[in-house]
Amino acid sequence: MYPGNDIQGWMRVEELQWLFNMAGQMQSIVEVGVWKGRATHALLSGGTAEVLAVDTWETTIHGHDPVEAHQDFLRLAQGFPQLTIMRLSSLAAARVLDQPVDMVFIDADHSYEAVRADILAWRTKARKLICGHDYKKSWPGVQRAVQEIFGTDFGVFKGIWFHNIKS
Repeated sequence: MYPGNDIQGWMRVEELQWLFNMAGQMQSIVEVGVWKGRATHALLSGGTAEVLAVDTWETTIHGHDPVEAHQDFLRLAQGFPQLTIMRLSSLAAARVLDQPVDMVFIDADHSYEAVRADILAWRTKARKLICGHDYKKSWPGVQRAVQEIFGTDFGVFKGIWFHNIKS
């Protein structure tokens, strides 16, 4: 059972529990869009998976200072030796990463164009699962990109969309 965290963010406890559970089944995870690390904490706490956190920490989110968010994340990171940080854009990180990972979790720019580009860039890197956050009416770009790429071959848990990779 995931103990939860008090890290600022918009992910609900049930969604954090889902990430925690999925992380326990993985050896390697990429998280795209990290901010202060609310979801990262759940992924790192769920097992022994190596987690690669990808973010630029250059975007102001809901008026919050990105420098402060990055500093908060670095404090969190100190407690997790299985965490690697890649301070790059999603697409640049996907180009640099030359090995597959078990799971990719996308929660960065929520515009249609960005979500579509992120999914296309990362889906060939994922061996087991590609998923993301904010599949809901208030983020139509997320919904459109997911539906366009996966058709009906995806599931939704609360606000998390997921597509299992068939081997």
